[in-house]
Amino acid sequence: MDVTQVTKLLEFFAWKVLWNPYFPIIFIILGIYLTVGMRFFQFRRASDIIYNTIGTLFRKKKKEKDSKGNLISSFGAFATALGGTVGTGNIAGVSSAIAIGGPGALFWMWIAALVGMATKMAEIILTQHYKQRYSDGSSYGSAAFYIEKGLVEERGWKWCKILAVVFTIFMIGSFYVAPGPYTIMESFQRSFDLSKYAAIGMSIAYTLLCYYIVLGGIPRVVKFAENVVPAMVLLYLAAGLYVIFQDLTALRTAIASIFTYAFKPCAAIGGFAGVAVIKAVQIGVARSVYSNEAGWGSSAIIHATVDVDHPGRQGMWGAFEVGVDTLLICTISGLMVIVTGAWKTGHGGAGAVGDALTAVFGPFGAYALSFFMLIFALTTTTGWFSYLESLIVYCTRNKTREQRIKYIQFVRFTGPGVPLLFTLYAFYNNMVPSVVWMLLDIQSAVPVYVNVVALTLLSPLIFRLTKEFEVGYLDPEKAARKAARRAAAIAK
Repeated sequence: MDVTQVTKLLEFFAWKVLWNPYFPIIFIILGIYLTVGMRFFQFRRASDIIYNTIGTLFRKKKKEKDSKGNLISSFGAFATALGGTVGTGNIAGVSSAIAIGGPGALFWMWIAALVGMATKMAEIILTQHYKQRYSDGSSYGSAAFYIEKGLVEERGWKWCKILAVVFTIFMIGSFYVAPGPYTIMESFQRSFDLSKYAAIGMSIAYTLLCYYIVLGGIPRVVKFAENVVPAMVLLYLAAGLYVIFQDLTALRTAIASIFTYAFKPCAAIGGFAGVAVIKAVQIGVARSVYSNEAGWGSSAIIHATVDVDHPGRQGMWGAFEVGVDTLLICTISGLMVIVTGAWKTGHGGAGAVGDALTAVFGPFGAYALSFFMLIFALTTTTGWFSYLESLIVYCTRNKTREQRIKYIQFVRFTGPGVPLLFTLYAFYNNMVPSVVWMLLDIQSAVPVYVNVVALTLLSPLIFRLTKEFEVGYLDPEKAARKAARRAAAIAK
């Protein structure tokens, strides 16, 4: 079977079977259903979300101890989860989405993100509510745990056990078939005109750096995320905004094309083959999920390690993550390739963003791309390790602590290495970026299917916990803040 046949087969499974024309619509409907059931929390309580998430960085806040006695804050969990979501998907994934689905794909990424804020908040609420605690003080959570406890144990639906197993298997697969080493090879080879062997050397060096972080366990992963993620995001936004605002006429045209081609077929332009509207919807929703992980059930895992007074408080970090990841960072990436016209080649991948940066910064743009790809890939790979540990714990939940530790050590030593082997195979067989990203779309779709079912079945509990949090926690706190401001004003 040659490369063309493999590509067609992957495309069939990715866009005809899994991300079929109907599933993205179902996913958006679920987001709308959760949004309505949570009474439009992400919109009504936008100020509270900001105050209780990024706003905490400007106030003194006591750090919590995690299950192993290590200091970890809600921001630490947020930085790790954001590092896991803000990665190569925000650069290579977005440009590939536009290369396949046209500018309209970005619009559907926005729609999926707006309703996905409620979806991700719901996931974290459930993960917090049903997280597993052990006698040694450790605690873990994932969609597998809330399926097991909420549907199998509480409701007696034994068939749901299959959902938990399928979710866990494909999530572990998502870690082992990760794009980090591949995108590093692609971006460095393109930016520095390296030979294939030199690019492989860079990928190996990247893997060794991953090992250094991952072998330190979750504490080192969280510390790395806290120190690197904020600066990484700000630097990328600054470079992207500079590119976008270089040509205001092109920016206006780009924004118009996003809305136009969201509802109108995009004709062939340059190397772009042209697509129907449904393709823009499919690819937009798929890449939104891969990027911000709302509905995937992945980043909710790290949020289970934080002890808070109510699951809803940690859930707000999830809503904020989606906003930062897709509505901010993905938008910057998308606008860069549209404004500069880099999307018209139809190539996609990190190279399109590199072309956009090079068009403004010259040769330095290619170097900047390599730097961003390296940091983004590192935060994704290491952030996902914290997820993998909880997934392994679910698989070994009935074993002793010593046995669980052995399995965790196994994934620490194999985790970064397997993606490198996948990368070498992909590079040796000259896989184009779109093929690699289709593989990722396939493996991300199955957990989303499982999570759609679980979130729907557990939605009454989600709505109850959200209302409970608002009435019992947010409203009293808001009233107290207003009273304090009035008292301060009177005192003046």
